[in-house]
Amino acid sequence: MDVTLTKDQKDILEKAEWLAEECLGPRAAEYDREARHPVESWKDVWKQGLLGLAVPREYGGLGLDMLTYVMTVERLAYGCTSTGMTVHMHSVVQRYIDGLATQEQKQVFFSDVIEKGRMFGSWGSEPERRGGTGVGDTVLAPKSGGYELNGRKHFCTMAGATHRSLVHCTMEGYDKVSGYILALVPETTPGVSIVGEWDTIGMRATVSPAVHFEKCMLTEDDVLGEPGKGDKLGIGQGFGLGYSAVFIGAAQKALNFVKEYANTHQFDPEPVPLSHSLVVQRHVAEMTMALEGARLVLYNGASKWEKSNPYERAVLGARAKYLATEASLMVTSKAIQTVGGRSAHRSLPLDRLFRDIRTCTLMPPNPDRALEIIGRAELNVGSEGDDMLTRLSSYVS
Repeated sequence: MDVTLTKDQKDILEKAEWLAEECLGPRAAEYDREARHPVESWKDVWKQGLLGLAVPREYGGLGLDMLTYVMTVERLAYGCTSTGMTVHMHSVVQRYIDGLATQEQKQVFFSDVIEKGRMFGSWGSEPERRGGTGVGDTVLAPKSGGYELNGRKHFCTMAGATHRSLVHCTMEGYDKVSGYILALVPETTPGVSIVGEWDTIGMRATVSPAVHFEKCMLTEDDVLGEPGKGDKLGIGQGFGLGYSAVFIGAAQKALNFVKEYANTHQFDPEPVPLSHSLVVQRHVAEMTMALEGARLVLYNGASKWEKSNPYERAVLGARAKYLATEASLMVTSKAIQTVGGRSAHRSLPLDRLFRDIRTCTLMPPNPDRALEIIGRAELNVGSEGDDMLTRLSSYVS
């Protein structure tokens, strides 16, 4: 796939590469050890103008097309998987705001991002449901002068550090489909409580514990759009493309480490570096081709995104996420095997990259679900109005 970039696009990607190397990468291991929010890295992303990747230009953002966007996220994740993931999730919320908010809401929310560097989260998963958005147990009820929010969410990325979080709910009196509604809840709202710890294998700096809502009072300005509209825009399917970019960026970091290590390390009795080993060459070739294939499918899907309907986006997202998942899991595992026992030391980045990939590739849709989406499309099971397929591909955390 020939990707021809404009000067502005190249400048953005070069800035993301610089951030990854100079700012995000040096902190990644510390954030992982301490399982804390990458606040300093978010600040650097903001200062460099990349926190507004998905904020429209008329509101001071970059308003990136999807292809440039995933290429940027890929580069950020190369430096720090958790920073790349959280910036991506924050950015999808900006797309929801652009698609559903009033002009007055946009002025306020986008200003919070561009002028103040504030982060927005997206919380959809529920403890009693498997995979993707769960909205049945989180209910928004109209009250005099506003709404009352009650419910529970888990895997609430950036909990305790966001300015607002997009909570996926059901409007009281509606079923789960027609009543799907989105609320941008300020994290200081009375009745919002963080529950439990975040002590995980990987993606530790995403800090995603459970959050409970008990009689949380919201105003009309905290709610986006009308019931049932949020899942008709094809915005949620964009989570999958960004996830894929994160996987590929982190796996590329692992591959590049192996290549450098093989070229600079020699062990007795061999008189030449590891790079002369046929086994190492084969491993590097396998890793390279897996990532090139996954990247090609991701970029192809992103280039078609703007002109695709929600059904088509569901398929494009599933294709990208399936291949990115399989490739990144293989690459990070084979990277450890290629370097050998020394890779178990946490002074090397392979341990962290492997754990991050193993954790974040669990995000929906999992490989079986992605293959179901792809298979249904290939066999024409359903149609472009297949609501079940688009719901299967809802990606939130």
